[in-house]
Amino acid sequence: MSTPDGPIPQFFRQFTFQKYSYNPHAPAPKEFKRLCEARQWGPSKIRRHEAVFRELILEVGQDPSRSSAGPEVTKFFRRYEYQNFACDLDAPAQSEFQRLIGLRGWGKKKLSGVKKEFKNAVALDAREQSMYGSSQFTGPEYQGPPEVDLLADWLREQECPGYRYRGDLPELEFKELVYVKRREWLRRRYHEIGEDRPLTTEERQEWKTAPEFESLRDGFYAVVEEVFNLLLENFCQITGLTPWQVLVGLYGEGQGQGASGKQAAKNVLQKVFINIFDFLDAFQEILRNPPTTDGRELLRQLKPRASELQFPNNLMLGVYSALTNRVFPKEAARENGTLVLLLHRIKLYLQKFDAVMRDFMKEAGDELKEAEEEGRVGIRRLLLSRNWASLGSLKSALSSAPY
Repeated sequence: MSTPDGPIPQFFRQFTFQKYSYNPHAPAPKEFKRLCEARQWGPSKIRRHEAVFRELILEVGQDPSRSSAGPEVTKFFRRYEYQNFACDLDAPAQSEFQRLIGLRGWGKKKLSGVKKEFKNAVALDAREQSMYGSSQFTGPEYQGPPEVDLLADWLREQECPGYRYRGDLPELEFKELVYVKRREWLRRRYHEIGEDRPLTTEERQEWKTAPEFESLRDGFYAVVEEVFNLLLENFCQITGLTPWQVLVGLYGEGQGQGASGKQAAKNVLQKVFINIFDFLDAFQEILRNPPTTDGRELLRQLKPRASELQFPNNLMLGVYSALTNRVFPKEAARENGTLVLLLHRIKLYLQKFDAVMRDFMKEAGDELKEAEEEGRVGIRRLLLSRNWASLGSLKSALSSAPY
């Protein structure tokens, strides 16, 4: 147990406010989870504070499961092994680090750099073994639903030089994967052309029609759609309704039983503007432990939560999806599936979109920076807080924006 004035109590007490006060009798991992929930931190803040928290846990030796060196810390120690030092992988990482610097006797400048390397390695291992993940607790007491693992498994299968799955939000992981694959494709394309000149804009844009990109894109969105379908299956098992009736029950005027066909659902959902990734985030956790098994009552209770996900129009949905990178192209969905009923073509002047976003960022200023720090919840709140002059030019857009 940590001392009353030790580093762990100090860590928690710095975040005290009216909705949170430190409980020294609770296990530190549970207390960290409670802190994140009370503060309503977004993924970026959770990851940043968790890295510090995990380092403190290692320092005081409270976490037996992570006291020894993780893969990144092991790599760190391997780099500095010599005849008088070989890392003991069963010993606490912090004690091994202290032993290393004691044996090496580095000067102040070198020691500062080595300490920074060690902290970075600890942070990477903490992120890899995240207790709270990007948006929810994933420690020993939390078992993610099978559908969540589908995306993680697919992303791990794509690992290659330059890309390693880190457990971030799936859409951000996919963005990083595409970036790495595109960079390699551009390198090959440059050598294929065989001319001593940079690639032209047109040549670089060929990536979007390259088989490699299309395969990545189709694979990722196929898994997302499978996750969505599994979620609806859970709804159907509890409610006894069809997938279409569930969606109408959440977003229509009635409870869903009256809308028995796909066309009825389509009529209701054509005026519903929600982000699919937000929908999955909201209901995966709820259905893990549903508040009731009565179908009608479940829909009644969840209807307000479903309404909170809605945007007033296609424009705001499009801007939000672009800012958060949570885009699911309508053409990527199965034509006869259920997911396509919730998708809209995001109407934007594609040629002007980058310029409009620059204007919006300038108009929003520090508010946008604070919202991005909070995550997608903050971005949603900022977008809907008032009318934005910089977005006015998008309102009459008619062309759809591809991924």
